[in-house]
Order: sequence, then structure tokens, then C-alpha cells
Amino acid sequence: MLNLNKFQASSGRWFHHTAIAVLLAVSAVQSEASIYTVTSTVNGNNYVASYDSSVNGFTTWSANGANQLSLQSLYYSVNGGPVSQLTGAIVNTGSSGFTAKYITATYAVPSGNIADTLTINGNVLSEAVQFNNLTANGVNVSLFQYSDFVLGGAGAAGNQSVVLTPASGGGFATANQTGGGLALTWNGDAPGFTTLVQANSSGAPFGPFIGLGSNLDNTTLTALNTYAVFGYEFSGSVLSGNVLSVSENAAYPLAVPEPSSLIFMPAAAGMFALALIARRITNRECLKLATATNSIKKSA
Repeated sequence: MLNLNKFQASSGRWFHHTAIAVLLAVSAVQSEASIYTVTSTVNGNNYVASYDSSVNGFTTWSANGANQLSLQSLYYSVNGGPVSQLTGAIVNTGSSGFTAKYITATYAVPSGNIADTLTINGNVLSEAVQFNNLTANGVNVSLFQYSDFVLGGAGAAGNQSVVLTPASGGGFATANQTGGGLALTWNGDAPGFTTLVQANSSGAPFGPFIGLGSNLDNTTLTALNTYAVFGYEFSGSVLSGNVLSVSENAAYPLAVPEPSSLIFMPAAAGMFALALIARRITNRECLKLATATNSIKKSA
């Protein structure tokens, strides 16, 4: 009996330690799997995008190591209800074509689901957000997207202006950002839906909304010494079984040759021209020599 008790006690300790080890292993795996990253390589340049499930949003859009995206996340409201952040996504990654890579975060909401797909294809970043109404009734839905950019990477933070232009009477909106080392134009479109845009003058990340209302005001502001922050709101009615689709796109500024490289370009062109001239002269002399040799053979 004593041996059995010892066995049970030792077994209990073994199971206890094993359970702790398993929990730690699961926790480590979850923490490792919380960041989903894709890379698109074009012309020797590496463009990277990533989604971090610990903050429920995209956190990277970089070119050759210079990241300019701090955080991009989604909020939603259905039938005038509270504005809530989308959390707990099921995330998948994959390829589309030779160079395009994508990350899809799918969120379950009371009225259906919202899928947010970011595709990176070289320096071009595109995004498609879809709300699927899976209920038997129509719903009024608002999707809020908040983007925090530091243009040119963290080392290039500085005065950044965000000029926001919503389309009158349509779903198209544009955010033009300058400063911080790079310029960026971000376009969003939801045909048939109302679009509002706003930037935060303090540069701090948005909460679910600014002020007391659930709508964003159209305005142009400047973010100082920190991130350039802006938000979109797409609002409209979605019938049963229908989809609200939002499409967006932006382009990472292409690298501009260094001034020193530009200096060497004319020199390289000149050297190439000289090489062609020298080759022609050599060919001409060889032809003369061959002709003279043939003449000598014939006379002999």
C-alpha cells in the first residue's frame, strides 16, 4: 500500500510537471505563431508584410528592412450598435502567382464574418475587406479601418502631413501622406457606400472613434514627430446573403538611384560607346588585312 501511495504520489508529480511542460510548450507555440509574415521578392528587393494576432492587426509593410507601417486594424458596428475592434482572427497565408503573397484574417461577428486580405506584390500593397451578411435580414454596417504609418521607417519619423480626400457622394477616398522620408498615396473604395476619413493631429493611434460620435469627420491634419495616422469609415446597408466589399491599394515608393550612381551613368555610357568604336575600328583593320593577304596570294 505504501508503495502504491508512493507510486501515486510520484505519478501525480510526473503528471503535474508534464502538464506544466505541455502548457509552456503550447504557450510558446502560440506566441511564435502570433506573427504571420509573407515576403515578395522582385528585382532583388524584398518586400515584407506581417500580421500580429497579439494586437489584431497588420504591423509590417517594409522594403529591404525599412518598415513604414506601425499598425493597421479594423473596427465595426452593426445596426448602430457599439463600435468594437475585430479580434480573434483565423489567419491564413499563401501565394497568388509568382511574386504575390497574401495574408487573410477572418473574424466572426454576430451578423456573419469579416475577412481582411492583404496582398503584397513587390512594392504594391492591396487589401480587400469583405463583410458577409449571414443573417436572414438586412443590416446597416460600418467598417472602421485605422492606419498608423511612419514613412520611411522609424529612423525617418518627423513632420508628416496627411491630406485626406473623400469622394463626394461615392465610396472612393484617398489619403496622401508626405514627410518622414517617403511619400505615400493610399486609396480606398467601397462602391455604393458612404466613406468618411480623418487623421489624428497628435499622431497617436485611434481608439474605436474620435469624439462622442461614431462617424469620422473629413479633415486634413498633420502628425508631428511620430506616426502619420488616418482612418476610413465605410458605411451602408447590406441585404441578407450579400457582401460589403472594400478595396484598397498603395505603392511603396521605388528606390531612387544615389547621386553618385547617377554621376557614373554618363561615364558608363561613354565607355560603352568607346568600346563599340574600338570594336568597329578593329573589325575594319582586320578586313583590310584579310583583303591584302588575299591579294598577295593571288599575285603569287
